[in-house]
Amino acid sequence: MMSGDDMKVLDTLGKSKKAIGGIIAILLCIVAIFFAGMKFADGKENDKITSTTIRNQLTEINELAVYSYDYSKVGKFSNKLSFNGWDIPLTQKNFIVTYDGTIKAGINLDEAKVDIDQNNLNITLPATKILSHEIDENSIEVYDESSNIFNQISINDYKSFATKEKKKNEKDAISNGILTKSKEKVVQTLTTYLQAIPEIKDNYQLNITIQDAKTDE
Repeated sequence: MMSGDDMKVLDTLGKSKKAIGGIIAILLCIVAIFFAGMKFADGKENDKITSTTIRNQLTEINELAVYSYDYSKVGKFSNKLSFNGWDIPLTQKNFIVTYDGTIKAGINLDEAKVDIDQNNLNITLPATKILSHEIDENSIEVYDESSNIFNQISINDYKSFATKEKKKNEKDAISNGILTKSKEKVVQTLTTYLQAIPEIKDNYQLNITIQDAKTDE
């Protein structure tokens, strides 16, 4: 059984990993986009920049993940059988799980709108969102698992637990600003990408607008 001190240590570890994850941007993605911009510049330097050519380049990138949120968590599952609203004695089942996860946020560039107005290159993008959420299976540790013959733990219990934990952790990530921070990183990344194209850098004022995420409160 885990002691109170053990729980405090795990909680502290979770906060530390979350802080580290909040700082980490996906640099490989930025580098890849930078070189994609250079390739575009080499191949298009004699062609006229149009809203269609820019949108096609953004569409090729598709989903742009720019922010990674890492966490360590302790979760508890508890359940009893009931009848007509009354708990049935001796049917308690429970377990405690510690695990690590990674949530990645970014934007879907398929929905980009591009408009060129004289020397203004205007790009409007949808709100940032969570693109992926993975729990590291190798990090999972199970403690205090009950063995109740009247109400045994099932695979569905673990699946239900994992689904609820993911939703809770995504809500925590959003509360900690993952969508706002990824929005800022998207602007920085696309600005670097597009300004690597000489035709754009020398002749256009770049304006990138990203819609606000309704769930980022």
